[in-house]
Amino acid sequence: MQRINLFPDPNMANTIFHCTPSRCTVDFPTVSGFRWLRATTSSSGDIYAQYELVGVNLPQAGVYHIHSICYGAFFRVYAGDGNRFTRLHETGIADNQTKVIDADITIPANTTILLIRAVPPSTVGKFILIREILLESKSTYTTAVGGGGFRASSRGTRCHAIKTIRRAGDVR
Repeated sequence: MQRINLFPDPNMANTIFHCTPSRCTVDFPTVSGFRWLRATTSSSGDIYAQYELVGVNLPQAGVYHIHSICYGAFFRVYAGDGNRFTRLHETGIADNQTKVIDADITIPANTTILLIRAVPPSTVGKFILIREILLESKSTYTTAVGGGGFRASSRGTRCHAIKTIRRAGDVR
Protein backbone atom coordinates (compact mmCIF):
# COMPACT_ATOMS: atom_id res chain seq x y z
CA MET A 1 0.00 0.00 0.00
CA GLN A 2 1.16 3.50 -0.79
CA ARG A 3 1.56 5.97 2.07
CA ILE A 4 -0.12 9.32 1.40
CA ASN A 5 0.06 12.35 3.66
CA LEU A 6 -3.46 13.78 4.04
CA PHE A 7 -2.22 17.06 5.54
CA PRO A 8 -2.46 19.65 2.73
CA ASP A 9 0.68 21.67 3.62
CA PRO A 10 3.46 19.47 5.08
CA ASN A 11 6.16 21.88 3.92
CA MET A 12 4.59 24.81 5.81
CA ALA A 13 4.27 26.94 2.67
CA ASN A 14 1.14 28.77 3.94
CA THR A 15 0.13 29.61 0.38
CA ILE A 16 -3.09 27.76 -0.49
CA PHE A 17 -3.74 26.14 2.89
CA HIS A 18 -3.44 28.73 5.68
CA CYS A 19 -2.72 28.63 9.38
CA THR A 20 -5.15 30.64 11.52
CA PRO A 21 -3.66 32.40 14.58
CA SER A 22 -5.41 33.48 17.78
CA ARG A 23 -3.59 35.92 20.09
CA CYS A 24 -0.26 35.11 18.45
CA THR A 25 1.68 36.08 15.35
CA VAL A 26 2.63 33.46 12.78
CA ASP A 27 5.62 33.37 10.46
CA PHE A 28 7.50 30.65 8.59
CA PRO A 29 11.27 30.79 9.17
CA THR A 30 13.75 28.35 7.67
CA VAL A 31 16.06 26.90 10.33
CA SER A 32 18.77 24.33 9.52
CA GLY A 33 17.25 23.80 6.08
CA PHE A 34 13.72 23.10 7.39
CA ARG A 35 10.73 25.41 7.10
CA TRP A 36 8.85 25.80 10.38
CA LEU A 37 5.59 27.39 11.47
CA ARG A 38 6.46 29.73 14.36
CA ALA A 39 3.61 31.00 16.55
CA THR A 40 4.69 33.76 18.93
CA THR A 41 2.41 34.80 21.80
CA SER A 42 1.22 38.40 21.42
CA SER A 43 -1.41 38.64 24.19
CA SER A 44 -3.08 36.60 26.92
CA GLY A 45 -6.14 34.39 26.58
CA ASP A 46 -6.85 31.44 24.30
CA ILE A 47 -3.56 31.38 22.35
CA TYR A 48 -3.00 29.08 19.38
CA ALA A 49 -2.14 28.72 15.72
CA GLN A 50 -4.19 26.06 13.95
CA TYR A 51 -4.94 24.39 10.69
CA GLU A 52 -8.56 23.50 9.96
CA LEU A 53 -9.23 20.44 7.82
CA VAL A 54 -12.75 20.65 6.37
CA GLY A 55 -14.52 19.68 3.17
CA VAL A 56 -12.21 17.97 0.67
CA ASN A 57 -9.29 18.25 3.14
CA LEU A 58 -11.13 16.37 5.90
CA PRO A 59 -10.03 12.73 6.18
CA GLN A 60 -12.80 10.12 6.38
CA ALA A 61 -13.66 8.57 9.73
CA GLY A 62 -11.11 6.02 10.84
CA VAL A 63 -7.79 5.46 12.55
CA TYR A 64 -4.88 7.67 11.51
CA HIS A 65 -1.28 8.24 12.49
CA ILE A 66 -0.18 11.82 13.17
CA HIS A 67 3.44 12.87 13.12
CA SER A 68 5.17 16.21 13.59
CA ILE A 69 8.24 17.81 15.09
CA CYS A 70 7.57 20.53 17.67
CA TYR A 71 9.58 22.87 19.83
CA GLY A 72 7.86 24.29 22.92
CA ALA A 73 4.40 24.18 24.62
CA PHE A 74 1.54 21.99 23.26
CA PHE A 75 0.54 20.10 20.11
CA ARG A 76 -3.16 19.20 19.98
CA VAL A 77 -5.63 17.61 17.57
CA TYR A 78 -9.40 18.17 17.88
CA ALA A 79 -12.40 16.72 16.02
CA GLY A 80 -15.54 18.83 15.75
CA ASP A 81 -19.05 17.73 14.81
CA GLY A 82 -20.76 21.13 14.52
CA ASN A 83 -21.83 21.21 18.18
CA ARG A 84 -18.67 20.49 20.15
CA PHE A 85 -15.00 19.63 19.89
CA THR A 86 -13.33 16.50 21.23
CA ARG A 87 -9.59 16.45 21.89
CA LEU A 88 -8.14 13.45 20.06
CA HIS A 89 -4.52 14.02 21.07
CA GLU A 90 -2.33 16.29 23.17
CA THR A 91 1.43 16.32 23.64
CA GLY A 92 3.14 18.76 25.97
CA ILE A 93 6.66 19.84 25.14
CA ALA A 94 8.98 21.11 27.89
CA ASP A 95 10.55 24.57 27.63
CA ASN A 96 13.49 24.69 25.20
CA GLN A 97 12.87 21.10 24.08
CA THR A 98 12.13 19.59 20.68
CA LYS A 99 9.84 16.58 20.54
CA VAL A 100 8.79 14.21 17.78
CA ILE A 101 5.04 13.65 17.85
CA ASP A 102 4.01 10.13 16.83
CA ALA A 103 0.49 9.15 17.81
CA ASP A 104 -2.57 7.31 16.60
CA ILE A 105 -5.89 9.13 16.54
CA THR A 106 -9.40 7.98 15.69
CA ILE A 107 -11.51 10.43 13.70
CA PRO A 108 -15.18 9.84 14.60
CA ALA A 109 -17.80 9.29 11.88
CA ASN A 110 -19.66 12.52 12.63
CA THR A 111 -16.58 14.78 12.30
CA THR A 112 -17.07 17.91 10.18
CA ILE A 113 -13.79 19.65 11.08
CA LEU A 114 -10.37 18.50 12.26
CA LEU A 115 -8.11 21.03 14.01
CA ILE A 116 -4.35 20.62 14.23
CA ARG A 117 -3.30 23.18 16.81
CA ALA A 118 0.04 24.50 18.04
CA VAL A 119 -0.24 26.23 21.41
CA PRO A 120 2.67 28.51 22.34
CA PRO A 121 3.58 29.33 25.96
CA SER A 122 1.34 31.94 27.61
CA THR A 123 4.21 34.44 28.14
CA VAL A 124 4.16 37.24 25.55
CA GLY A 125 7.13 36.84 23.20
CA LYS A 126 7.51 33.07 23.73
CA PHE A 127 6.90 30.80 20.74
CA ILE A 128 6.31 27.29 19.43
CA LEU A 129 7.86 25.85 16.28
CA ILE A 130 6.28 23.02 14.30
CA ARG A 131 7.23 21.24 11.07
CA GLU A 132 6.66 18.05 9.09
CA ILE A 133 3.01 17.53 9.87
CA LEU A 134 1.97 14.12 8.58
CA LEU A 135 -1.51 12.66 8.79
CA GLU A 136 -1.90 9.26 7.21
CA SER A 137 -4.02 6.18 7.43
CA LYS A 138 -2.93 3.95 10.29
CA SER A 139 -3.15 0.90 8.02
CA THR A 140 -0.61 2.23 5.50
CA TYR A 141 1.62 3.60 8.27
CA THR A 142 1.61 0.23 10.07
CA THR A 143 2.39 -1.61 6.83
CA ALA A 144 5.40 0.61 6.21
CA VAL A 145 6.65 0.37 9.81
CA GLY A 146 7.20 -3.37 9.38
CA GLY A 147 10.01 -2.74 6.89
CA GLY A 148 12.46 -1.06 9.29
CA GLY A 149 14.80 1.77 8.33
CA PHE A 150 14.97 5.39 9.46
CA ARG A 151 12.01 6.23 11.68
CA ALA A 152 10.87 2.67 11.12
CA SER A 153 9.75 3.13 7.53
CA SER A 154 10.18 0.74 4.67
CA ARG A 155 12.75 1.73 2.03
CA GLY A 156 10.31 0.64 -0.64
CA THR A 157 7.33 2.59 0.66
CA ARG A 158 7.33 6.27 -0.20
CA CYS A 159 5.46 8.77 1.91
CA HIS A 160 4.07 11.25 -0.57
CA ALA A 161 3.62 14.58 1.15
CA ILE A 162 2.27 15.88 -2.11
CA LYS A 163 2.62 13.59 -5.09
CA THR A 164 4.85 16.03 -7.01
CA ILE A 165 7.01 17.08 -4.05
CA ARG A 166 9.21 14.53 -2.34
CA ARG A 167 10.48 14.83 1.19
CA ALA A 168 14.16 15.04 1.97
CA GLY A 169 15.70 11.63 1.39
CA ASP A 170 12.74 10.63 -0.84
CA VAL A 171 11.46 7.86 1.45
CA ARG A 172 10.40 7.76 5.07
